[in-house]
Amino acid sequence: MPTPERVRILLAANALALVNHDAVAQASCKPKVRLASMFLSFLITPYSLLFLPVLFYLLPYLRSHAIRDIPGPRVAAFSNLWLLYQCRRGRRFKAVDDAHKKYGKLVRIQPNHVSIADPDAIPVIYSHGGACMLIVVSFFSEYYDAFVSIHRGLFNTRDRAEHSRKRKTVSHTFSAKSVSQFEQYITYNLQELVKQWDRLSDNAIKSGQEYAEIDSLHWFNYLAFDIIGDLIAEVKKTPTSPSTYARAVEVLNRRGEVSSTLGCLPSLKPYAAYLPDRFFRDGLQAVEDLAGIAVARVNERLASSASSERVDLLARLMEGKDENGEKLGRDELTAEALTQLIAGSDTTSNTSCALLYWVLRTPHVLPKLQRELDEALPQGCVVPDFESVRDLP
Repeated sequence: MPTPERVRILLAANALALVNHDAVAQASCKPKVRLASMFLSFLITPYSLLFLPVLFYLLPYLRSHAIRDIPGPRVAAFSNLWLLYQCRRGRRFKAVDDAHKKYGKLVRIQPNHVSIADPDAIPVIYSHGGACMLIVVSFFSEYYDAFVSIHRGLFNTRDRAEHSRKRKTVSHTFSAKSVSQFEQYITYNLQELVKQWDRLSDNAIKSGQEYAEIDSLHWFNYLAFDIIGDLIAEVKKTPTSPSTYARAVEVLNRRGEVSSTLGCLPSLKPYAAYLPDRFFRDGLQAVEDLAGIAVARVNERLASSASSERVDLLARLMEGKDENGEKLGRDELTAEALTQLIAGSDTTSNTSCALLYWVLRTPHVLPKLQRELDEALPQGCVVPDFESVRDLP
């Protein structure tokens, strides 16, 4: 058994060892504490405010390391602001086209956005369910948030299952049978267009000119909006109806311009109305105005649906059911009506203008088209129906 003196010596030795261990531990922790202290002191200095913008633009670049080798405007690799600026100027199409001419088929126009100018890539990228399609959806999902106003519709929903449900619900709207029932409204508006162009031509000849000069894109804008408006809003017009003025086409164009611009930086949308640039304030007001048109038309149709026998786009949308037999709710129906009003007007007017342009610019096409129609149509036919031209080459 150890003596009391030996016990005291052992206890003193253990105490000294513990003190030395604590001292070593504290000494080893001092560099870490010093480093943490320096980091915290940096964060609360004005220099940290200068470093934040660097992080803001650097992190998206680092996250998209897989496309760092793709060329493009230098600013576009670090920020969405380059593309947003081009959209604001209304020159996105030109800027991107110029970039392709300079850099090639693949151009990086945003930190996570690659523009591809190669027709062979279309089936690869957009194959249904393919890996590339998943990448496209991932990259552009936030872009479509800028187009949501009333409710997410077929165009701007980001959920694949929801998109599939909506597509099945509205698909019957564009069946061959449904489209043939819409022809009467399309024909009427085409006849009105021809009357207006004939009037302009007659006035030009009376004033000694060979022909009238017009901006056909504007006229196709009016035509497309009248047709789609007729199919959605049940606009009743007759040759003796009084003329009315509405900023509908202007509102439609403003809405598209501001939404596509904000789509480059969707996080800006909640604050866009407070920016000094009127482009954003007027554009967001146009979004509300256009949504108001759709809301009013849907409310009117729902209130009179029992007595209405009209067969048009809105009627078909109201008939649509999903796989569970459920119809579209009021907000969802309004959103889909708004989608048709916007998408139908834009694509129809732009495509019609492009067709007219190339028919007139391409040698021998117009005379050949004229001969073919003269042989197939009866004398005096101004706007032929689909059956009369469906089998033409």
